[in-house]
Amino acid sequence: MAPAALVLGGRAHAPRETHMTAHAESWNKTMAASPGPLDLQVSAEDVHGSIPQALRGGRMLSNGPGWTHIGGHLAHPFDGHGYVRSFRFTPDGGVHLQAAFVQTPSYRAEVEAGGFRHRGLGTNKPGGMLANLIPGPVRNVANTTIMRRGKRLLAGWEAGSPHALHPDTLATIGPDTFGGLIDGQATLAHMRRDATLGRLTLCSVKQGRDTTFTFRELDATDTLVQEQAAVVPGAVFTHDYSLSPSWYVLGGNPLRFRPMALAGALLGAGTLMNAITPDARKPGQLHLVPRAGGPVRTVPLPGPAFVVHFGNAFERNGDVVIDACAFSEFEFGAEFGYQGPSAPFDPGLPEARGPQQLLRITIPAGANVARWEPLTAHGVDFPRFHPHHEGRETRWLFGATRADTRFSDPFDSLIALDLQDGARSEQLWTAPEGVFVGEPVPVPDGDRVGHVLCLLSDGLNGRTTLAVFEAERVAAGPVAKVDLPLLPIAFHGDWDSGADGAGG
Repeated sequence: MAPAALVLGGRAHAPRETHMTAHAESWNKTMAASPGPLDLQVSAEDVHGSIPQALRGGRMLSNGPGWTHIGGHLAHPFDGHGYVRSFRFTPDGGVHLQAAFVQTPSYRAEVEAGGFRHRGLGTNKPGGMLANLIPGPVRNVANTTIMRRGKRLLAGWEAGSPHALHPDTLATIGPDTFGGLIDGQATLAHMRRDATLGRLTLCSVKQGRDTTFTFRELDATDTLVQEQAAVVPGAVFTHDYSLSPSWYVLGGNPLRFRPMALAGALLGAGTLMNAITPDARKPGQLHLVPRAGGPVRTVPLPGPAFVVHFGNAFERNGDVVIDACAFSEFEFGAEFGYQGPSAPFDPGLPEARGPQQLLRITIPAGANVARWEPLTAHGVDFPRFHPHHEGRETRWLFGATRADTRFSDPFDSLIALDLQDGARSEQLWTAPEGVFVGEPVPVPDGDRVGHVLCLLSDGLNGRTTLAVFEAERVAAGPVAKVDLPLLPIAFHGDWDSGADGAGG
C-alpha cells in the first residue's frame, strides 16, 4: 500500500515511490545508519596520508541523530536520538573513535519499549490521533550541538536544557541547567563563545503572542555575569544567533500559524512543524539586541530572508557587519527529504526548496536599513570560522555547499572564502559522486585557522571518512583521510583542544 500523502507547508506531497537512484540510495543508507556505541582505534598505518602534528592530542566532536528508525517508525531527523562522536587524534598519528547515545529520558524510554513513544517536533507516535491526543513528556533528544565546557561536554537541543556528558567516557551525566539559570526554559542549542571577554552566551526563547529572548553571559566558572531580556513582536523562528561587541543579532523570521493544522496538532492529528510556516507577508529583517541593555533595534533587509544559521558578526567604524545564510522562502517539514514515518527520504525535496545564499549584511552606523552582498554564487550552510574570533573581523569562512549552484543540500562540497580579499576569492573541493559532505570544523593554530575537519558520508560503500584539509588550501583536497564504519549524519561539531578550560 502506498504511504498516504502528507501535508507539508500547506500543500499535499505524496511520497515518491519511483525507482530509487544511486544518489537517493546512498542518502537513505546514510540517514538510516545507526551503528550504536563505538570504541575503535585506527592506527597511523591505516590513515591515508598523515595526521598533521598540530592536530595530535586534540579531537573533533560531533552530534546528530543516531537512531531515527525506531521500532519500524521513521522519525524526522530533528526527533532522532542524540549520538555524540569523539574523533581523538593520538600522539602516534592514529585516531580513536568513541561514540555513544545521549541517555535522555526519551532515549531510555524508547530503548525499554523497543519503539517510538514520545511525540516530537516533526513526528507523532504510531497509533493515530488517539495515541497522540495527550502530549506526554517533552522529547528532548539532545541531538543538535556539542561543545567542551570545563570538565564536561554539553549536548544541546533546541527547546530545552543541554545534557552534560563525561568528557572522556561520553557517559551521560544528565540535564545541565547551569545551576538552575535555565531550568524549565527553552534554550537554543547554539551557544556562542566570546573569547575576548572569556564568556559563554546562552539564549532562551519564550513564544507567545510576542517572542521573549533572554540572553545570559557566563564566565569560565559558569557564574552569571550579565543578563538581558528583549521582546520582539509576533512569533519568531530562531535556531541560531550571532554576536558582536555591542549586539546580539537575531533573524527576523516571522511565523504564522495555520489554524486548522494547529488544531490538528493539538488534537494529535498532525505535528507542530506542519502547523507553522514563515510569514511571507512580512519583510526580511534582523533584530539587534544591545548587550549592555536598551531597546531592540529592528533593521529591514533588502529582500526576503529566512535565516537559519549565522556566521560571524563584528563592528567596523560604527557599522555592524553580519555574515548569514538565508533562504528567500522556506517551509518546514521536508528537511533532509523527510516524507513521513513510513516513506524513504527523498533528497530531491531540499533541492526543490531552492538554495541558501551566504550574505554579508552591513548596517551602517546610525542607519535604519541594511545593505547586503552575496559572498558566493554557491548555496552555503554551516558557516564556520576561527572559534576564537567571535565578534571580531576574521579572514576565513568555511561552509558546506553544492558544486551545482542551483542547490544547497544535500551537500557534496566544502567551500572556503577569503573574506579579507576584496575579490572574495573562494576555494571549492567536491566529493566523489554519491558522497555527502558534513559541517566543516575549523581548527585554530594561534590566530589563524590551521586545518579544517569534515565528515564524508558514503552510504553505498558503507563508509564514513574523516577528512583533514589545510585551511588555506581546501581545493587541493584532504591531506589525511580516516575511513570508518558508516555513521549517521551529524548536525554540528566542535574542536576540543583537550584542555579543561571553558572550551574550544
